[in-house]
Amino acid sequence: MFTRISRSVSAIVIGAVIATAAPGGAALALDANQVLKEKKKSHDDVWEKFFSFRKNGKSKEAASTLEYAAEQGDHAAQWKLGKMYETGDGVAKDPAAAVRFYSKIVENYSDAQPGTADWQFTGNAMVVLGKYYRDGVPEAGLRKDRSEAIIMFTTAATYFDHPDAQFELARMYLEDGVGEGDAIQAARMLKLASDQGHAGAHAMLGQLLFEGEYLRRDPVRGLSMIIEAQKRASGAESAWISSLQEEAFASASEKERREAILMIQKQAAQ
Repeated sequence: MFTRISRSVSAIVIGAVIATAAPGGAALALDANQVLKEKKKSHDDVWEKFFSFRKNGKSKEAASTLEYAAEQGDHAAQWKLGKMYETGDGVAKDPAAAVRFYSKIVENYSDAQPGTADWQFTGNAMVVLGKYYRDGVPEAGLRKDRSEAIIMFTTAATYFDHPDAQFELARMYLEDGVGEGDAIQAARMLKLASDQGHAGAHAMLGQLLFEGEYLRRDPVRGLSMIIEAQKRASGAESAWISSLQEEAFASASEKERREAILMIQKQAAQ
């Protein structure tokens, strides 16, 4: 698996170095030695410099400081730069650069240790790259690749026990016209994510139970799960879970609605 991930990562890395030029043609990655005034600085020193430059509106120097740390293998710096280039936060938006920095984190995923920040950064980067492969990033020259997306999501879901990866992997299984075996695997992934508090996974698992297409139908339990998920949902997932809850509530019988609400009340009282 590591060989396939490394090979796929190498294929999407755009160039060996991000050459964001500073005035006079010097690359920001080379300016870091001047900014930090010595070859190596501690993690705290790097971030102190970064936030100081950001506070004073020195975006180029801030990016240069992080790029220096990223080239030294700092996963926190690589993650932050990936987000910056992905969203255009303090730098020109550059999807290819975002892919590069996320990929640098993933390249050495087997070195990450559970319970560390690197463990979380690596799992998160795999989820982002999984979405990139699933959807494609034309601006970065990255085409849709379902098999690579599944590799990223599967590794993050099983190796890192990442709830977002478990949810996204389940969605791919369910949305691709799967058979019964894949549907059961999707339900398993949703259960794992749901147990970690993932509202979207809780809602989707509830939907599977409510509809009974792939799992044994349990409309009361399914409806109660969808209602619970809607209550704790936030951000972008709130809208689709609310829509799902409205549809399920409308199609449920009066008896199923009452029993679902009673189930929620009993669970809350425990």
